[in-house]
Amino acid sequence: MAETKEPAGPPVTLTEPIEMSKLDVKFREEIHSMPNGEELSACFACSTCTAACPIANIWKYKPHQLIRMILLGMRDEVLSSDEIWLCLTCFQCQERCPQKVRVTDIFFDCKNLAAEEGKIPANIIGLAKELLEKGQLYTVTADWEREDMGLEPEVPGLSVDALKNILKETRTNKIVDSGE
Repeated sequence: MAETKEPAGPPVTLTEPIEMSKLDVKFREEIHSMPNGEELSACFACSTCTAACPIANIWKYKPHQLIRMILLGMRDEVLSSDEIWLCLTCFQCQERCPQKVRVTDIFFDCKNLAAEEGKIPANIIGLAKELLEKGQLYTVTADWEREDMGLEPEVPGLSVDALKNILKETRTNKIVDSGE
């Protein structure tokens, strides 16, 4: 039978001291005042959201920890975290929360705040750029594959020009401009 290493102690994220002078006491209220944050203070860290999250095991900060960080005023840590951008938006956390905390929606609010502060991961900027340039994120099927299947090289009726023009007037364009 293969041996497994036992963890030496609790995860590092739970044992690092919080520097009180770096806390933003207004952050909690800022999120709480947003349309999705009304129930934020109801969270009692039961970890149901984390148990429901299909990718929480790869996150440095789990969903319930991020909510706790918001409540503590850890603005920089939350808005700089990859986790708010990695959220699958499956709403499992939100559906199962016994206190009706809108976890996924709060993460959306955090993403918007992070974007306003220019804290957008490079891969998100890359996706926005591709969306602006191509009008779609995914190619339906490569031209040569379509030809091999006896289909027309391009998808009939697929026009992305109107979408590209619309996107130029949205935040997507601002994301790309701020990322370059």
